[in-house]
Amino acid sequence: MKDLFRTRIGFEGSLDEISRLICKEYNFGNYLGYRLIPVGYEDFNFLLQTARGRFFVKMFATSRTLNDCIRNVDIMLNVLKSGISIPKLYSSLKGNYLSVLSGGKLTLRICVMDFIEGKDLFTSKAKISREDVCSVALLASRLNSLKIKPPKIYDSWAIPNFLEEFKKKSKYLNQKELVLMKPLLRQFEMLDVPTLPFCFVHGDILRTNIIKDKNNKLWIIDFSVSNYYPRIQELAVLACDVLFDKDDPEKSEQNLTLALHEYQKRIKLTPRELWSLPVYIKLAHAMHFLCANYEKK
Repeated sequence: MKDLFRTRIGFEGSLDEISRLICKEYNFGNYLGYRLIPVGYEDFNFLLQTARGRFFVKMFATSRTLNDCIRNVDIMLNVLKSGISIPKLYSSLKGNYLSVLSGGKLTLRICVMDFIEGKDLFTSKAKISREDVCSVALLASRLNSLKIKPPKIYDSWAIPNFLEEFKKKSKYLNQKELVLMKPLLRQFEMLDVPTLPFCFVHGDILRTNIIKDKNNKLWIIDFSVSNYYPRIQELAVLACDVLFDKDDPEKSEQNLTLALHEYQKRIKLTPRELWSLPVYIKLAHAMHFLCANYEKK
């Protein structure tokens, strides 16, 4: 597994050596060890154990440009200023939140954060409680209230890119799947996405990106695909993952109703957004299937 994740950063050197360098760059004291964190779609993440404590290290994938890395770190710094519960970022002794380290023949781009003692909701496999639904809806509304407009980045899994991605990936669908997907093309066009209310959107609040700590507090991680999107994008992604119970449609509906109620305590959705949301949720499911199916095949 370690080799699989190392291909993301093109790294074949000693992680112990890099870890010691991080300890020196960040004044973390003596290096004690590391553990790979397998959750994470693109980057190489690991837990760094030092004399000063445990830290989460993100080594950005080679597929990301330097500007992508800078963008990601800048977004996290802006979110941290708002007091929203995301892990604290550490600066190096040089004052850099994004550090560039040399590992053999390769240049590594890293950032270091607090390690949240707990488990992400995917790994824990725990049922989503009523309190969890309320907490995540509140976090989503707080994120969507931020006055952040990051440079645009293309995300092949994002709903606004449905038409473009369908054209590229529909050939990998079977006939039954095509029958289910094709009606969504017309529904997507009817939404007139560019005219919906836009705001800063995390865009990827999935079970893998929510950590519940030992005090049952929820923390949001991974802002790599955050963008300036239609506001209902956040709720649609939540509805097709965190709020979704594949074995209990009624429970899924209850979770969504509760989340909408909590979200609208801070942000009141327009009638058009409420009308568009069910279609947007279908599109969120469709995009997850379309892209996952493409990568599998």
